[in-house]
Amino acid sequence: MSEAIKGLKPKKLWRLFAQISSIPHGSKNEAALAAHLREVAEKAGFVVKKDDTGNLCVSVPATTGYEKIPTVVLQGHLDMVCEKNEAIDFDFAKDAIQLVRDGDWLKADGTTLGADNGVGVAAALAVALSEDVLHGPLEILLTVDEETGITGAMRLSPSLVSGRILLNFDSEKPGTVCIGCAGGCGVTTSLQLGWKDTPDGTIGMELKLTGLMGGHSGMDIHENRGNAVKLIARSLLALNELDIALAGFRSGDKHNAIPREGTAVIVLPVECAPRVREIIGDQIKSFTAELSNESQMYISTTQINLPGRVLCKESFETVLNMLMDFPCGVLAMSRDMPDLVETSNNLASAKIEGEVLITHNSSRSSLPQALQATVNQVVAVGDLAGAINNVEESYPGWKPNTDSKILHILEDTHEEIFGNRPDREATHAGLECGVIGDKFDGMDMVSFGPNIVNAHSPDEAVSISSVEKFWRLLLGVTGKVARGAYH
Repeated sequence: MSEAIKGLKPKKLWRLFAQISSIPHGSKNEAALAAHLREVAEKAGFVVKKDDTGNLCVSVPATTGYEKIPTVVLQGHLDMVCEKNEAIDFDFAKDAIQLVRDGDWLKADGTTLGADNGVGVAAALAVALSEDVLHGPLEILLTVDEETGITGAMRLSPSLVSGRILLNFDSEKPGTVCIGCAGGCGVTTSLQLGWKDTPDGTIGMELKLTGLMGGHSGMDIHENRGNAVKLIARSLLALNELDIALAGFRSGDKHNAIPREGTAVIVLPVECAPRVREIIGDQIKSFTAELSNESQMYISTTQINLPGRVLCKESFETVLNMLMDFPCGVLAMSRDMPDLVETSNNLASAKIEGEVLITHNSSRSSLPQALQATVNQVVAVGDLAGAINNVEESYPGWKPNTDSKILHILEDTHEEIFGNRPDREATHAGLECGVIGDKFDGMDMVSFGPNIVNAHSPDEAVSISSVEKFWRLLLGVTGKVARGAYH
């Protein structure tokens, strides 16, 4: 058992989370974790079904005497976002997450923690494995590949699930219950580049931007955090007076994370090197004034070996124009719910690979028409640049239902346990509830969870005390349903 979870309660939940953390389970690499959890469930005597996509559904019999109660689906996703600090030597394909306890917070050592959604998965199984927990019939639905496009939910077999009451555990704010979410769509744009030989009398230089906060492109987009792709592009634009040429660009990795770091390789006349550093110094000052929350931001300038080729002037200008023109950040706020982002776009990544610049934009909106308009804008920028756009399959949002029976049960339970009713919210992030609700007619849903901060970044952390409160609320809801509250 990891020392970081020693003595934590509920013990069964934390032990399961430690097991989950020890098995690599990045998006599209969940097979080993799924196999382990299936073994755990079947060893306990539960029936486990698996669809062709890799989603699992564990059928858990009711507590004796409560067999006729409506089935409750406990739902979470198996995969995690794989982000690490550049200095950390870590392979998400084979290495176990190293848990670190810091007061009331559980973190990882320089990587994402995977509390999103590992704590929720652990909680669902802990309910099933705890003999002293009162509940009716349960289905534990564990989906794959949520983080890179909600693929598991999109391809979920209808035969896997029979219940029509769903508790989703992919929310990250304590004292709240989520009752709606945004839909989303991704666009990958490929721009063919033109090259030329590196001019004589020049030197190579690497610009490296580090220290941005990053974060979840849905949950954190409203906080005006710096986007590394955009800031590097702006720095290159400021340097253009020096007759620089571009030889390389790489920033961002995950479609649903705000890019935190990035590099650009430039070539410039030897005599311009001092001026480069002056301009970059001015850019840092400008960015810091604009992004006062980004106190750790830094751009280094390092002379490197001279690249053998650079982009031709026309391609360089097209790259800059395209990166500058892509929409990025909050585009509209909700007219119905205060402080809720309605529409946004995250320029998630840009990288030169071989002869091509590949970018990815992630668009989100709670309004289908606004989502389509944003995607159309991204595509239009690509078209103007002469690039090829690949528009991914969009996923639906989840319209709030304030008359939901399970919502009222959760609110009553929260008030009974903690003395107050939870805040209702809708999230700008995509949740599997939107897809599942669209797929299964009549699904009554809520989403709640413990306090998780900085999801999708190496600063991800979960509040230990909030996990215990989340657990108490979960048991209260399943117990209330079992005693006949859902009618």
